Amino acid sequence: MKNNRLFNFGFLATIASSLVLFFLGCNSGEGNPKIDEGTISYEISYPGRPEGGMLDGVLPREMKMQFQKSRYVNTISAAGMFESKLIADCKAKTVTFTFNFGPKKIYATIPEAVADSLLNAQFSIPNLIDVRGMEEVAGYDCERTFAVFDQLEDGPDFEVKFTSDIQISNPNWCNQFKYLEAVMLEYEVKQYGLRLKLKAKEINSDPVNGNAFEISEDFKKVSIAEMIYEFEEVFKNFQ
Repeated sequence: MKNNRLFNFGFLATIASSLVLFFLGCNSGEGNPKIDEGTISYEISYPGRPEGGMLDGVLPREMKMQFQKSRYVNTISAAGMFESKLIADCKAKTVTFTFNFGPKKIYATIPEAVADSLLNAQFSIPNLIDVRGMEEVAGYDCERTFAVFDQLEDGPDFEVKFTSDIQISNPNWCNQFKYLEAVMLEYEVKQYGLRLKLKAKEINSDPVNGNAFEISEDFKKVSIAEMIYEFEEVFKNFQ
């Protein structure tokens, strides 16, 4: 059984988290505008989770991804109480996580070797099965694939919709789709008892301010172990 105290890098790479949290590679359909800078807004839903819980109002409902060629930052927040970012430098191969909850403002940065170790220890790599046909997401014609896991405990299988016309260099190096290149516009992640589905709802090519990739001076640098602990403490309340 996997140690749930280990860091689920895939989740943070997609949200945070993720998540991130989270990007896939293949050729997309003709006609999509090709952009290498801009912002993608994702809506977040929670498949299989009963609605009406006491904490529903503070669950994150949106993720914003800002990107410039070889770097991107994913931001999630909840009810103005919590905010976390994942800042990925796809050229230098470093990832920085930030955590802002009440008065606590911390960040941690890890290199590729640590990222790979954490990913391999905690996140299963799905088999990808191509699905015929295109589907539009946020105005982009996307290719499709099906992510299939060997073990049920790794999460349910899900369909991924993606495009390579959003041109981020090697975006998947820090997640479970690291051998593929392109940007996922619809996908799922599972961590801390929560199953999240992210679907792009808006894409724009407006210039991104370089400050988006900087860490505020009032954030304290901590170890990745401390960062993991803080995330676990927050998200266990949503299970």
